[in-house]
Amino acid sequence: MYTQRNILFADKAHKAFFAELTQKLKPDAYLGSLIYTLGICRDTRRNFDSIYNIGGRTIIPDAIRQPWQTGSSLKVTRLAFQLFTDSTPTAFTRNAEHIDECKRYSVSDIFCCCFAPFFVEAIKLRYPEFMLYRGGA
Repeated sequence: MYTQRNILFADKAHKAFFAELTQKLKPDAYLGSLIYTLGICRDTRRNFDSIYNIGGRTIIPDAIRQPWQTGSSLKVTRLAFQLFTDSTPTAFTRNAEHIDECKRYSVSDIFCCCFAPFFVEAIKLRYPEFMLYRGGA
């Protein structure tokens, strides 16, 4: 489904992770963008199985509260969840934290980090049909 010739990768490990899982899982645009996004960061690559349930083909929202998460890996995980579900799935898991968690899905909260160029690539993978300018208004 994906060709790697035009995709920007963070490093060789990111590229290998993406290649391995896309070959294994044969993803659609939703899952492909999730795999790509979670592959950006070493911590999310290492903990992929605690973020995504391959057998159930679902995300694991509680992964956002795991002790291994860092500031950067949280941004990666939130964007991956957003692209996969088109919502803020972790915002509905704890009532007291609901509003604060929703705020953490803002563009500025997620994109203000060194992974921003790769986040744009993830969006291109998720929405390929909108990435070609055809003119008009």
